[in-house]
Amino acid sequence: MSKISKKVIGVDVGAKFLTVSFNDFENRDQVFNIENTQRSILSFLKKLRIEDYCFVIEATGNYSSRILHLSLVQGFESSLINCMSVKHFARMKNIISKTDAEDAKLIRLYGEMFKPDIYTSKSVDIEHLDQELKLLNDLEEEKRRYGVKLKSLRYNAQINPNTEKHYERRLQQLEKEIKEVISRLPGLQDEEFKETKALLQSVSGIGEKTSLQLMTATSGFKNFNSAKSLSKYFGLAPRIYQSGKKSYSPGKCRTSKNHIRGLLYVCSWTAIKHNKQCKEFYERLLSQGKPKKLALIAVCNKLLRICFGVVKNKINYQPDYQKNFKILT
Repeated sequence: MSKISKKVIGVDVGAKFLTVSFNDFENRDQVFNIENTQRSILSFLKKLRIEDYCFVIEATGNYSSRILHLSLVQGFESSLINCMSVKHFARMKNIISKTDAEDAKLIRLYGEMFKPDIYTSKSVDIEHLDQELKLLNDLEEEKRRYGVKLKSLRYNAQINPNTEKHYERRLQQLEKEIKEVISRLPGLQDEEFKETKALLQSVSGIGEKTSLQLMTATSGFKNFNSAKSLSKYFGLAPRIYQSGKKSYSPGKCRTSKNHIRGLLYVCSWTAIKHNKQCKEFYERLLSQGKPKKLALIAVCNKLLRICFGVVKNKINYQPDYQKNFKILT
């Protein structure tokens, strides 16, 4: 992907307001607050020339999606950066104060110094599918919660029948809503999406739900150039700390993608039984004295790398691929 090469506009994102920082053509610092609404953002964008400016935006979930989407639609080059990157950059610059204006300026300086990759936006189908999957996850979580409450209620010596019926009706309604969402999912999958999903499901241990979650979270793996960067993104890459004679692993890198990490962790249980490569890898780690949980996390990492390989090469998973390759050569 190309790198930004224009004057940078740093955007600190809030729920109600966006704070933007940039240098004008007289090299003066400019800081503005604009409402995080479509009308205000479009009004601000119309004052700028596409040839002169680009955006570096703090990633804050749905709050940053509007400015990101509108700037891309208007033709601006825009990048999305993790808020932790800005936090560590502030430490490097020895900045201890924190205000919206200061954060916007830091984001701008970060963009000018590191020139992050330009963001590749998701297609409409993937964006809609992502929202449906999040809705499905919320409904399933609510169903589990009500199921536990109903089970706990039935342990009471004297049960209020109205309360019990309310829980039962709510569970039935949630089940109906879950089926409705599931029935809508196939209509949001184009041919390319279905092809990539089939490649992912060819990997022993990866099911339909996990393949859909991986697809929507990565825009079909288009935003990643290496399996290592993908592993870091989902928080499955091991970390090593070494200084002098001290050397230890502080654990895997943490990111906000804990839901997908949880799905991959469940997939690892199936993989160590039915996936030959993962089973051998898991048993080798256990023979080296590694804890079972650590070995399962390593299997998650391996599964993710295999998924990246089959999608990028557009070849179904082959357990003996390396062995067959050696025979052919």
